Amino acid sequence: MTEIITFIKKYYGFLLFALVVLLTLFLFQTLSTLKKERADNKFQQKINEQNISAMTDSITVKFNKKLKAWEFSKDNLVVNKLSELEKYNKSLSDELKKVKGDIISVIDANVQAKLDNLSVDSKLKVLDEKSNHYGLEFDSEYKDPGFEQKIAGMSKFFVFPNALTGKWTIKPDSTKFTTNLTNIHITYGFKELDKKYQVWAYTKSDKIQITDITGGYFIDKQIIPPVKKKKWGIGPQAGFGLNTNTNLSNPSFGWSVGFGIHYDILQW
Repeated sequence: MTEIITFIKKYYGFLLFALVVLLTLFLFQTLSTLKKERADNKFQQKINEQNISAMTDSITVKFNKKLKAWEFSKDNLVVNKLSELEKYNKSLSDELKKVKGDIISVIDANVQAKLDNLSVDSKLKVLDEKSNHYGLEFDSEYKDPGFEQKIAGMSKFFVFPNALTGKWTIKPDSTKFTTNLTNIHITYGFKELDKKYQVWAYTKSDKIQITDITGGYFIDKQIIPPVKKKKWGIGPQAGFGLNTNTNLSNPSFGWSVGFGIHYDILQW
């Protein structure tokens, strides 16, 4: 016991310094942990607010003059993992469970294209003159920067004379489409605007309407590049420690300031 007391008295300054260093490290570690927890809680609160907004938000439609296109946008869902999507959109979650591979994000949209008052050129064609079999050929084509439609075909019918009335009776046969092509160009994506995450789509055709659009962004699948912490540094420094003369004599504890190169064993 006497030896322990003598050792403490002899190295009192060093032991006190070591205790201060340990307590300081513990304090900084605790502050760092609390800071991280506060940041995580704040981030999770932001995500919850984002998802509530996404469930109640409606599609915004505006014309983007720079793109010369109609832009559709809506707040999108942001979840930590795919399994959490079920509580926000069960039908979409059930569909994604059938998809192979890891899903990073998803966009689900309902799109409709509407052509009103469309005129079609038609030509009469004789199919079988003996049986009075005729056909009416039609061909329609519409094209703009975001929407293209081609329809072509023939409607067949029979024509019979009525000797009693002196009129012709038309009997329909069938209609066959030889061409039925629709090409829709839409660009999708995610963006951050006004501190919210949104899913957006745009088209350069005024004939296309996006009636519903839902986005899901899964945090756990995003690739975050690792940040390599730098251990070495150079610059002014200050601290408390063991000081000596230039010839390494007369060691004593105290405060010191200077300029030099240092290596960090612990970082926070």
